[in-house]
Amino acid sequence: AIDESTSVSRRASLAAAAAATGLALVAAPPRARASAAASLEQVVELTPENFAAEVEGAGAGRVFVEFYAPWCPFCQKLEPVWNGLPAKLREANVDTKIARMNVDTFVEYGAAYGVTGFPTLMLFEDGKPIGQKTGLIDERAALRYAGVKFDGVANLAPAPKMNLVLSGAQVDAAMDDLSELRKAVREIPGGEKREAAEQRLRALELAFGKRTL
Repeated sequence: AIDESTSVSRRASLAAAAAATGLALVAAPPRARASAAASLEQVVELTPENFAAEVEGAGAGRVFVEFYAPWCPFCQKLEPVWNGLPAKLREANVDTKIARMNVDTFVEYGAAYGVTGFPTLMLFEDGKPIGQKTGLIDERAALRYAGVKFDGVANLAPAPKMNLVLSGAQVDAAMDDLSELRKAVREIPGGEKREAAEQRLRALELAFGKRTL
């Protein structure tokens, strides 16, 4: 269990991170007046008891998860959109499960999946996170992220893109590969080509270091 002072401190830290990165995040007082619904009728409410079966299983398929905090006003605004997605996806014959998880309560899951803003929307496929978007979105964007393809003039606009998400294990494997590549680069005779290769390697190592969940 987390006491009130710890919860407030963590919220303040998240707010500071949001201010620094421009993420959609609001820190709430300990007794916020408004609160997100405890559950949504059409949405799978995730807990530590069902997360593995609903999301992480090899045969789980595509699952679109909202990591939310009940006090977050953007999460509250997203509720009607999120609750309406399952029916819209059925109409479009898209087999993507819609779920959400309160990571203000289950904080370890927010930490494990790198949640720094609310709402954080993460798309999983067969247990692996493959895309992420932080902040409030409209129904059309949510449907696109979930896999719906729109026809007509409106589809000429660029499709919204989710950020690629790599697990810690994937990042570790990539860093190991980069380490081997660096050894090979050291065999290149000194000069512009070697310097350029080393610069590219440093940039890749920095990028992968920032993607660790």
